[in-house]
Amino acid sequence: MQEIEIYFDGYCPESLLKNKKVEMKLNKDDFWESVNTGLQIAVFPPYATILKWRGKKEFRESTAVASDVLSGLILAEGLLEDGKEIFPDTDKILHNNFELEWILDSIYASKEKHEAAKFNPNDAVFDKQKAYLETLGKEQFKALIKVVDKLAANPTVDLLLSQLSDQLYDRKLIFNFNWPAWHAGKKKINDKEHDYSTSTLLELSMLLTTIFRQDRFSDNLKYYLLNGTLNKILKRLKEILKD
Repeated sequence: MQEIEIYFDGYCPESLLKNKKVEMKLNKDDFWESVNTGLQIAVFPPYATILKWRGKKEFRESTAVASDVLSGLILAEGLLEDGKEIFPDTDKILHNNFELEWILDSIYASKEKHEAAKFNPNDAVFDKQKAYLETLGKEQFKALIKVVDKLAANPTVDLLLSQLSDQLYDRKLIFNFNWPAWHAGKKKINDKEHDYSTSTLLELSMLLTTIFRQDRFSDNLKYYLLNGTLNKILKRLKEILKD
């Protein structure tokens, strides 16, 4: 059965979920903003995108409302790249209220909070992790490599996945950083054709952190194992550790 799209007809999508028709007016940043919730929408016909932060209810003097001038726009998620968040990702169309609610739950209260939550590649945590990794010797990875070899031979064993997780955490290859905001890393692990042959130990540590921490929320560790992503990362890890 073909999925249908959710259309924006000028009324606040968030309020419509509660069976309320709330108008949206143009604010000083030229986005349509809900007069009640502060939800903002950028319009790029035939698409409309819900912004990742709420507005300040600083409206233009015009009395025009979105429902007077807009109709039938397809709601899509915004792009993830920094500076492009207001543009629609045409590969991520919203099809149902569940998807809409998921987007609404991820919206920040202000643009300042959205900016503060962005991934910072210069965060001191990366220098600290790199320095830590450089202190580790090959002997400390023998047990990990054994698990990696077993997993390569039998990629569907739950026990081995558990052992791998234990080893990665014990060796602190999984560490604390703002992985949910690391969109470049998520793009890599979701690209089955990505080449990890030049990945550094630090990047592998970041990728493994993203996969294993993400698994706590979506139980997709086996997905990355069965589609080859995890094996390619572990193969590169083994190459580095054996050099």
